[in-house]
Amino acid sequence: MSIVFQKGGLSDLTLERGRLVPYSPEEQEINQERYLTEDNNPKVVDYGSNHKTMKLAFSFLTKDNYDGATNGLRTWFEDSNIDWCMNNFTLVDENSVSYTVRLWQKKFTVKKHSNDRYSLSLIFKIE
Repeated sequence: MSIVFQKGGLSDLTLERGRLVPYSPEEQEINQERYLTEDNNPKVVDYGSNHKTMKLAFSFLTKDNYDGATNGLRTWFEDSNIDWCMNNFTLVDENSVSYTVRLWQKKFTVKKHSNDRYSLSLIFKIE
């Protein structure tokens, strides 16, 4: 079982291990800001249509899966063909279902564990 990221102009990036469950392929992200006014009344600002997101969490990734020159997540997302959140790409899940997605988070935080293993969580916007 593997996850594959694909984009024209880049080598495919395959993660064959480390995937954590639960897998949430289509969560609905509501595009609204919610807050309370000074007099404690609810106020909602609508920013347009909602969208679906996908969250993937990985554990025990190798250093090559994290920042390797050819098949590293960081290197792959930094490439000008992706440019972090700027451009979409194809994600193929464990069931060979393809999604057009883009990275949908402000931080790329990777935790290092013992024996040079890494873990991270990624959120993608499904387009």
